[in-house]
Amino acid sequence: MEEPFRRQKNSNVKPSRKYERFGETIRYLTLEEWQRLLDSIEDYRHKLMLRMVYELGCRVGEFVRIQLKHFNLSRSTVFFPAENTKTRKKRTSHLPRGLMNEVISMLKREGRVGKRDDRIKKPDDYLFKPSGKRSGHYSENRLRQIFQQYVQKAGLDREYGADSKGRKLHQLTIHSLRHSHLMHYIHVYKLPLPIVQKQVGHRTLQATSAYLNPSDEAVANAYEFAKTGKEMARSISALRAKIGEQAEGTDQAVQ
Repeated sequence: MEEPFRRQKNSNVKPSRKYERFGETIRYLTLEEWQRLLDSIEDYRHKLMLRMVYELGCRVGEFVRIQLKHFNLSRSTVFFPAENTKTRKKRTSHLPRGLMNEVISMLKREGRVGKRDDRIKKPDDYLFKPSGKRSGHYSENRLRQIFQQYVQKAGLDREYGADSKGRKLHQLTIHSLRHSHLMHYIHVYKLPLPIVQKQVGHRTLQATSAYLNPSDEAVANAYEFAKTGKEMARSISALRAKIGEQAEGTDQAVQ
């Protein structure tokens, strides 16, 4: 998991004691759970935001500070300047072309990108701004609230205890989208670790390597496959024996 958070000078991403211990356990959604979550979201902008957090594999503090000038629309990339990252290291992350096209379409409807030349009109604008506000960006807590709203709606909310003040601790938080990106792209889509490391902005390859551990469902599937395979082998063996007996009986009858 990632190293514990340390406050970095001039960093816009603020530390949170509530989340600094998150890395002790990889709390992520399976692909099926991720789809259930998406299916529960009716608000288009909310869905677009959560899809982007997942596909970029970024931290919520990095996401809310994305400005239009950080996009390379033709290359389908998003730039994260050093001052907006937890590690204070700049990086460029890939956004799937289909998702980038949706972002462009939204910005064209809002008049923030030219309809013909894809020219960004207000580079310093934040990508997502709270309704009714001309400037500023969503707070990190607001994104967390939006995520929890749909986790509950999708029936995926699970509690695993309480903190020192008696507040309920949820297994899934918006940071789970970052963990889900890592688990899916490493285990399901089989991307090389250095590629995933660069996408999500880990300091070291060792941090990304922590996600090589088999997921719970991978362990369950492996055991089920082993058990099913063994039972199938027994069935085939029994079937072959039965066919052999029948063949032997037919030979004797002919004789």
